[in-house]
Order: sequence, then structure tokens, then C-alpha cells
Amino acid sequence: MKKIYLVLVGIIALGFWCVSGSRTAAQNDESAMVSPNIVISQVFGGGGVAAASPFRNDFIEIFNRSSQPVSLNGWSVQYSFANSSSWLTTPLPNVTLQSGQYFLIQQAASANGSGAALPTPDATGTINMHPIDGKVAVVNTTVALSGACPNGNSSIVDFLGYGNGGCFEGSAPVTGMGITVAAQRKGTGCFDTDQNAGDFTVAAPAPRNTATTTVQCGTVAQPLSASGSANPNVAAPNAPVLLTVRVTPADTPPSSGITVSANLTSIGGGENQTFFDNGTNGDVTAGDNIFSYAYTIPSVIEGGTRNLPVTISDAQTRTTTATILLNINAPFASDNPLLLGNPSNAVPDIAFENNYLMFKPQYSLSYNRSKATANWVAWRLDSSWIGSADRQDDFRPDPALPAGWYQVTTTDYTGSGYDRGHLTPSADRTRSIEDNSATFLMTNIMPQLAANNQGAWEDFESYCRTLAQAGQEVYIVAGPSGNIGTIAGGRIVVPQVTWKVALVLPNGTNDLQRISKATRTIAIIVPNQAPLNINAGWREFRVPVDAVENLTGYNFFNQIPKITQEIIERRRDTQ
Repeated sequence: MKKIYLVLVGIIALGFWCVSGSRTAAQNDESAMVSPNIVISQVFGGGGVAAASPFRNDFIEIFNRSSQPVSLNGWSVQYSFANSSSWLTTPLPNVTLQSGQYFLIQQAASANGSGAALPTPDATGTINMHPIDGKVAVVNTTVALSGACPNGNSSIVDFLGYGNGGCFEGSAPVTGMGITVAAQRKGTGCFDTDQNAGDFTVAAPAPRNTATTTVQCGTVAQPLSASGSANPNVAAPNAPVLLTVRVTPADTPPSSGITVSANLTSIGGGENQTFFDNGTNGDVTAGDNIFSYAYTIPSVIEGGTRNLPVTISDAQTRTTTATILLNINAPFASDNPLLLGNPSNAVPDIAFENNYLMFKPQYSLSYNRSKATANWVAWRLDSSWIGSADRQDDFRPDPALPAGWYQVTTTDYTGSGYDRGHLTPSADRTRSIEDNSATFLMTNIMPQLAANNQGAWEDFESYCRTLAQAGQEVYIVAGPSGNIGTIAGGRIVVPQVTWKVALVLPNGTNDLQRISKATRTIAIIVPNQAPLNINAGWREFRVPVDAVENLTGYNFFNQIPKITQEIIERRRDTQ
């Protein structure tokens, strides 16, 4: 796992993870996360990943912030990877943790062996934790949790979500984690408002164990702190978003005159944008220490994750910072899959519900509400998209669909006789966990006969990756066509055929200008009904691009000069 993390550290700014709205299911029930005594006080997942790693092992540190001793007998600490529903468990020994005492749980070391040894651990586990994204829970049993967000599980004593883990206490996760920093609870472990982003800071790891001097929390003043969030936290260009900062005032002396401002330049806004707590600019209730700013994402913003820095000050000259995590659902500037054209002139307007344009950093698509599948999905492939991230297999509804539209689930395919067939392949997006996970959104899935999905379709996918790894870039559009019935109680249309078109160029820039009459295009149409030989290669199904246009009514590569477009589209590939 640690080898994957090294790749992620370099590219995390390109990562993306979609969650539903600004709060997931577990966040909506904060009562399940209340921590009257034992809290997570420190988490570090960068153990030994690189030469810069300060410690050899990952670790989880917990702390008794109450005034009474607490027995850990039968308890555990548990960890889950970003977006995963599976939890790894480390049982805790039969130990009574005294008031103000820390407890250190050592986890796995990297094979690289970099970094110093931890102080003597109080317990030892074998979990390889992710340095940037994840979820950690203290649980009063050793039974493994279940679900990506274990909402309402009364066995959870405390919970921490960091990075793009998809689940967290309060309104936002802890951000900024990495191979050289840990999440540390403020106030030496005492500060707890059930707001992960506000309760923790990110700093060099400083592990503490039961031998560390105890801290009595009644003597620790409450600092000025805050946590930020965006609603929705996955936004598209031209869409509104409400940016919110929840402030916890200091108490010694009490804060007054609190001000909040954020740097929104990374999303086209101002460098010192004021947030409001006066019932205007998106603020709901004046004077409740929740500061807001309503903003519309500009149309020119490219996709990816943004961490918006926030500064909070009070009249007592105290200052603190927070971060608002916002994901932009749009292509990266260098990876616009629609550079060569929008085949159906899809638009991001719900009035066009059967040709509804959706952007994601990994691909773009036209969604058809009446068929509950995409009309087409477009993506660009080169070797930079191919890495070592594992296949996530986290099939799930797409939260970016408009409100009120049916959300296809993975169980809609259960017993249907059809595969959950990818349009953008999982293996085309292995640069990061976030990229791979995005291919399992159900808007990227269509019903495919196994002989189609696992035969010629997969064969052509593999061939395109071979081209990419050989120094080519490939613009690909794929989709279903026809109707041979439905599944999921009539909700999802089963296509008669599946089709794919591709344009191949050597790696380079100014792609539109480099396309000539000699540029290679490839198109296939594959039957989606028996009889179909699963061993048939993709070349048996080659057709000119014109044939797919005649089948679908779409106009591919329409940004290419017309004469060149006509020549390359009427030629059937023979390589």
C-alpha cells in the first residue's frame, strides 16, 4: 500500500472524490460521535513512506480528556480507506486509561524503513494507513464497523475523517495531511466540539504514550477555532455553492468582534472575501457564529480539488485558520475530453433531461434520464492516467444527478443477467484512488452482456491502454444504442449494441491543430445480445466512425475542420 501512497502524494491536487452534499449520512447524526471521555488525539499515516517521513510506523493516539479513569477492555481502534465500506480493527488491551493520560497504538511500517522508531507503543496493530485520506474510529467493541459512513452506530466513541475520506464529524474533514504531518487535536487533546476540521490542526507528528505527563483538561482554555464547509462540496461550473465557516469563540477572555475572510482566488473569487453572520449573502441566522458566503462557480474553472484557506480573527487580537474543501466537477484544463467536440450538443440544463451534460475531472458525459444510463461518456487517455491505484469496486449512485432524478444503484443490476459495464474503464483511471473510484459511479455504467463486456469491449480497452503506454494520447467516446428491454423494474434500458470511437495522436500539445487527414480513428459496434463469442477480438467489430454517427445521430470530432473530419471518419481502421 505504501508504494501507492508515494504516487498519491505527488498528484493529490488532481484527486477527486464525490460525496453527497456537504454532509454524509454519518455526519447528519453527530450524536453517534459524541466523545465524553476517550478521544482520538493524534493520527499519522505517513510512516516510513519516504525519506522525509519522521517516523517509521503509522500510529493512532487516543486520550482520556475526562476527569475519571476509563477501561479500554474490549475496545478497539478501527481504520477504513477513503470511500471504503470495510474496516480494519486493532483490539486494545485490558488497560485502564487514567484521567489526562495518552495511549499510543503503533500501526504498520513501510517496507522502505525510513524514519525513527516511535516511543514505546501501548498497543500494536498491523494497519497500513493512508497518509492523506482515511477514517479512524475508537469503538467500545472489537466488532468491525460496516459501511462507508457508519451512521448511528452507538459503539463509536470518537471518529475522525481526514482528506477525501468521505465521512467525518461535523461539517468538514481534517485536510492537509501528508507523509510529514499528523492530525493533532487542539488543546493538547482536550478540545472537542465534534467538528473534525475545527478540533484538529495539522503539524509534525509528536506521538505520546501512557508514560507521557498527564494533562488535566479542566485547566485548558478553549481557543478560538473554526471549521469550514461547502454546500454542495461537489460543484460544477456555473453552479451556486454556499461556503460556510463555523466559529467556536475563545473563552478566556471571551471572543468579540469576530471576522472571517477566505482566499477564493483558486475558484475565481477575491483574495480576502468577507464572510457574513448577519442574515445576508447566504447566511441563515444572524449572530450564531456561522459565517457564510454564497458564490457561483465561474464557467471557466477547471476541475479538481480546492482547499480554500480561511482566516478568523477576534477583537482580542487572536487569529486562527480553517480550510474549506471544495471539489470542482469539471475537466482539468489539459484533459478536456470534449476538446474535439460535444457529440450530441449536451448542455448542463435539467430542462434537457435526456441530453444532460455532466462534467467530472475523470470524464464528461451526456446523461439520459429516461434510460437511466449515459448517452455517451467521453475521456482522454494517456500514460499519465495509468498508475498503481487499486480497483475500488465501490459501485454507487452518482450524487451529482439533479434532485428528484432516479438514482441507479448497484443492486438494480442484481439478478439481471447483465454486467455492470464500465464506459470509462476502471483500468484507464488508476492514477489515484479518487480517479479510479469515480469510474464506479452508476452514471458511468450500462447493462452489458458478459460476452460483450468481458470480450471485445475489454479487448479494445486494453488495446487503447497499450497505445497510451506507447506514447500516444487517445480521445475516446463510448455509449449504448438501441433498446432490447429493461432491468430494475423498467427503469434501466438495456442497449442492443455498444459502440466506441477513438482518435489517436502522438503525445503533444495543441491537439486540434495537430490533427490531419492521416490521423488515425478507430470505431467499433459490438452486439449486446446472444449469440456473441466472448473470445472475439475487437478488430472483428471495426466500422468507420461514420457508421457510429449513422447509428446514433451524433456528430463526433466536430471541432476538427470539416474536410479533415469527413476524411478521417469515413476510413475504417485496418491496423
